[in-house]
Amino acid sequence: MPIWSNLLPEILNEVAGKLNFYEDFTNFLCVCQSWRSSATTTAHLIRHQHLLPSRFPMLMLTETETEEDDDADHEHDCRSFFLLSSGMMRKVKLPEARWQPCVSAHGWLLTTGEEEFSAKLLHPLSRTQIDLPQLYTFNELYFDQYEWVHYRHFMRRVVFTSSNPGLSSFRVIIIWGETLGFCGLRDTCWTRIHGWEGNLFDITYHNIRKRLYVMSTTGTIYECDILNANVSRALTLRRLSTFPGEEFGCLYLPSAYLLEWGHDSLLMITRERKHYKKDDEEYIRCGPYSTKCFQCFEFSLDDGKWSKITSLGERAVFLGFNSSFAANASRGMKPDCIYFTDDYYEPYLDLPNGGGGDVGVYNMFDGSIEAMFDSQESVFRGNPPLWVQTSNDQGNLLACL
Repeated sequence: MPIWSNLLPEILNEVAGKLNFYEDFTNFLCVCQSWRSSATTTAHLIRHQHLLPSRFPMLMLTETETEEDDDADHEHDCRSFFLLSSGMMRKVKLPEARWQPCVSAHGWLLTTGEEEFSAKLLHPLSRTQIDLPQLYTFNELYFDQYEWVHYRHFMRRVVFTSSNPGLSSFRVIIIWGETLGFCGLRDTCWTRIHGWEGNLFDITYHNIRKRLYVMSTTGTIYECDILNANVSRALTLRRLSTFPGEEFGCLYLPSAYLLEWGHDSLLMITRERKHYKKDDEEYIRCGPYSTKCFQCFEFSLDDGKWSKITSLGERAVFLGFNSSFAANASRGMKPDCIYFTDDYYEPYLDLPNGGGGDVGVYNMFDGSIEAMFDSQESVFRGNPPLWVQTSNDQGNLLACL
């Protein structure tokens, strides 16, 4: 029987040439060290990765079994992914994410565990893991094992300053409850960020401006320079603007998201939900709530002006327990649509069958909402479904392997 690690570079190139999706290069490079170190194979990857279609974004669904059920360990170790590119489900072995709270950004998962309050970056295809500082280094997060069951639900958002963890400028920024902080891969603790009013809606990193942007529940947007921050002391945000809700007929912000939209702008998206009582017919069909509509507003970073937009053009937006992001509509994606998952889990915490069914596709043109797939697999008890975004450059993983 041949030894896979001894295959000649010419054969490896032949195999690489048969790959149809550029994410498959990740799996290819993770087979063994010799496959990764083949200079010709790496060159082939760099030349051809952007020419291939992508399976991303993918929707990572929740665990299919309960934590107390020990009869299906194999199922526990797998997570189902819904592929927009084909409309099909794909099971991926991912024991590292088993019953770990997850959020996602740039194709990576941020997982946390109660064992020593750990935090790790996890690549769902290669299963590469990168250790981050332990969460107890946030001064106010001194919770014990019993309290972890409560606090685990409050890791709500993560963003990166780059899609490449191999860069010295790479930073991880998270919202944990009402705490905002960041770290680098070589840091030994998390650094706090201060300076906003109200609670937190969302955060985003603008790759052109090289700034972190934060949006609070008061509708105010803040910014800070995360790359040149002094990690020895807390960082303070600078206020930019407050959303003029009355001007656009928005008297309050029930829920909002923030993402990079262009070279000089941000996109704020509001989300309005319908809430149902237990004796309502809709409650039986939809649960405690369902999404009613979205509205989109552009904020210019040059002149500070706000404007309402009614079309996303050829792009699609993805919202949920992940960094909010936009992508040019391609295989399986519909332009001018918002793909959303359920990130409002509080009403479901006491329901025995779990929740999270508020998942769908919102059409900006006519305000219609359609189901993403005919399945109950989005229902969760612990981890909600979330979008896994392409990292844009699959070669970035080379620096971490």
